Formats: sequence, structure tokens, C-alpha cells
Amino acid sequence: LPLPGLARWGYVLRTADDAARLRERLTPGARVVVLGSGFIGCEVAATARTLGCDVAVVSLDPQPMVRPLGAELGAAMQRRHESHGVMFHLGRTALALHGRDTRVTSVSLSDGTELPADVVVEAVGSVPNVGWLDGNGLDLSDGVLVDSAMQVMASPAPAVAVGDVSRHPNALFGPTPRRVEHWSVPTATGRRAGATVAALLAGGEPDRSPFAVLPSFWSDQYASQVQSFGMPDLGDRRVLVEGDIDGPCIVEYFDATGLVGVVGIDRTADLGPYRASLMDRPFVSG
Repeated sequence: LPLPGLARWGYVLRTADDAARLRERLTPGARVVVLGSGFIGCEVAATARTLGCDVAVVSLDPQPMVRPLGAELGAAMQRRHESHGVMFHLGRTALALHGRDTRVTSVSLSDGTELPADVVVEAVGSVPNVGWLDGNGLDLSDGVLVDSAMQVMASPAPAVAVGDVSRHPNALFGPTPRRVEHWSVPTATGRRAGATVAALLAGGEPDRSPFAVLPSFWSDQYASQVQSFGMPDLGDRRVLVEGDIDGPCIVEYFDATGLVGVVGIDRTADLGPYRASLMDRPFVSG
């Protein structure tokens, strides 16, 4: 974020070294301000609170984790955090960090609030690092656009792109290419790209049949585990099918094509059948 003081005093979580540096500061009584209410932000908030820190979360979003979980489940997760003492400042943003020498002392918010702070963590998402590819005529509007073989579209060379930087089609969820930053995707796109490179090196043609991968994620917050299969963020209808939204539960997510995702809280053993049924979705061509 382009905030005065952030580059000097802020922490990010991109590497193991980042985590080690942050861990040293999460001591009992430390005042921690987390900028962002996605999974990283909420996981940091839960960890910091468990370690005895005073925690405030600042976000423009109306509910934490609202994009993958939706408003209802996001609000329920907010209540879980609040029951542990986390304070939320939603619908607002940070304007500046203030401090002296090597330490931050406070964060100014857009509504005039001044939050005392000893630690500020920036957890506002990621942007694919594709600037070095500018000028090659590639579609870099959100990562590197590839086809079903993970081969870079419009590339003058037979290049492939995988993982978080790859914007690829997924036949399970329609032809629209998307970047998906879930842990299962780098492995699946890497396998497909490896086969493509092998075919090209052998003088053959890559497999351009529909590519399908089932995104999945999990998140540990306090004693709870949030787990998902599919792409619940595509759903425009959500149904609580089991449990209590403020306790262990299962929520299904639907769009016009049917079930597109599921999220379970503390119901890991019950989500296995959903994985199979989502993988059996008919390919969506348009």
C-alpha cells in the first residue's frame, strides 16, 4: 500500500524469513494492527491473539474473508474473532503510519481513528510480478494468459507459465481464464506445463484437451479449521446444509451450472464426498 511509514515499519508475510521476523514481535501485550481481512490477515490476527497480543484488523471489505466465504459466513468468522478479543475496523482504510526511530507507534485511519500500534502487518493480497514481460505483446492484464496446455498465449517463443502467475482456463468452471492462488493449482499446472515442454522438445504437439483442476484451501484460525473445495467465490447462492453457521457447519455454493464450491468449518471428515462430486462436474464450455 502507498502509505507513509509502511515501507519503514510494516511487516509482510511472503517468505519464511518474514515469518521469523514477525514472530519475534508477537509478544504478550504487543499492539498489532493488521491491514487486510483476507485469509493471511485473519490467520495473523488469530495467531497474534493466541500469543497474547492486542489485535485490530483494518479492511475496506464489509466482512472478513468475504470474497471466498460470502457475507454470511464471513460475518460468522468475524464473530469468532471478536469472541477472542479481536477488534475490527471494516469499511475503512489506513492513511499513514506514525512512529519514531525503528518503531511504529500508531496508524491513522480514514475515519479519523488513531490506532496505537507496536506492529503493523500488511496483508492486502498479491499482484503477479509480470512487469519484466512488458513489451512482448502478451496479455498481462492479470498474470500471464495461457491456454489449456499452460502455453503462453501470443508468445513469440514456446513459453509456459504456471502457479500464481498463470491465468488459465479450468474446464470445471467455464472458459474464463482465472488466476487461482490455492495450493493445489501450482502442482496441477506444473504437471500440465511439464508435459507441454516435453512434447515441444520432442517435436510434437502439446495436449490441448480441456484442463481441469479442483482448487482447494484450508485455514487454521484458533482451534478451528476452515476448509474448501471448488470455487465458492463464483457462487451467487449459498446454502447452509449442516450445522450452525457460528459453529461446525457446511455451506454449499451454487451458480447457474450447479454446485461450484463448498466450505466446511471443523467438518473436514465430511467434505470428502464433495471433492469427488465437484471433480465429476461436466465440463463447462461457455
